[in-house]
Amino acid sequence: MPTDFVKSKDMPSNTAPDDRRVFDFGKPPEEMTPRERSLANLRKMSNEGRRVAKKKQLESMMLDKKIQQNFKKQAKAFQKVLADIPPMSSLDVIRMCVHLALQENDYETAAKWAKELAEYEKPKLQRVEKVVKNEVEDMSEEELIRLAIEEGLLPRESLENPTIN
Repeated sequence: MPTDFVKSKDMPSNTAPDDRRVFDFGKPPEEMTPRERSLANLRKMSNEGRRVAKKKQLESMMLDKKIQQNFKKQAKAFQKVLADIPPMSSLDVIRMCVHLALQENDYETAAKWAKELAEYEKPKLQRVEKVVKNEVEDMSEEELIRLAIEEGLLPRESLENPTIN
């Protein structure tokens, strides 16, 4: 490791050439050891470095101010737009989307919005619920024959002769 360290011009005279507190700052970061990288963060900044850092700081502060001003302008413009729009329900907005899509001949989008609208206007239209009741277990033979005749499964004569073969 002593070869990694280079005696610089401004190194104090009371340090030995293999002192681990002094190392070459000119090394690329990928060649530095973790200890050297942490020590590199402690190096003193030059006047030029300070000027560059101050300039970057001022630029970022100015950019932040511009972003804040733009946000305020956009918020005010948005409030004006909201004031001009009449109050609408969510269903009115969906109907408007369907209408606009049909005007632009975009039938896929219109169908998508119409499907959403149908779910709110007629919720059962989208779903088919089948309820199957098995009530024949509690019925007598005569009631079963009468039900079969009503459904048209057996001829009328079966009612007069209720025996099942």
